Amino acid sequence: MTQQPVPGRVLPGPVSAIRLSYHCEQGWWDTGRDEPEIWHVSADLYDYEGEERAGHVGDFEFIRADPYTTRDLFGVLDGYDGDVGAIAESILNPATGHFHDDLDDVVDVLGLGMLLMNSATLTRPWRGFGVGAVLAGKAIARLGAGARGAACYPAPLDRADLTDDAAHHAAVAALQRTWSQLGFQPYRNDGIYVLNLASVALSEALPKLIERVESLPQPDRDAWEATLGKAGEE
Repeated sequence: MTQQPVPGRVLPGPVSAIRLSYHCEQGWWDTGRDEPEIWHVSADLYDYEGEERAGHVGDFEFIRADPYTTRDLFGVLDGYDGDVGAIAESILNPATGHFHDDLDDVVDVLGLGMLLMNSATLTRPWRGFGVGAVLAGKAIARLGAGARGAACYPAPLDRADLTDDAAHHAAVAALQRTWSQLGFQPYRNDGIYVLNLASVALSEALPKLIERVESLPQPDRDAWEATLGKAGEE
């Protein structure tokens, strides 16, 4: 998801029709000590009444990671997913199971763990407008309440589309620029980025990004709603 929109392109739908839905699963035998909270966030288009789902925009996955509430947090995260494992190796000390001391230099020293952004994917028509950064920022603001900070590993999910190392490096650089606009900063030199949720970085960046996306060419909401009605009659 690159941040700069492509000139001449029109958004596939009105951004005011996008709704974020949050879903977290917990098994019957899960006491909350054996696995962290895993949140799935879906971005979809809905009509004015909010009853008809008119299109899919993207998906995001977040993990609320706290070594004080999850046993063997490092082992759980390291075995969950490759990208999450990379984040775990960066922010957690496998010997102690707790956060590295130098994490205190870049995020709040107090708080309920860290919010890890595992994946952020938009459907192809919605890519290249900056919508992904806005939606991710909104989700982080909600799910990150009370957390010390957020962390991510900017890496393209569609690796099969990258034909060589140069294309991969360009995709990574684009993602790094995208998340940097939300206030994420490099942590160490291992490709992990962190965001201090106790700072005003996200709250100051998000309104500007929203305004930028809302100013882009997009379908009129009323006209778009009318097309939904016609499609339902056919």
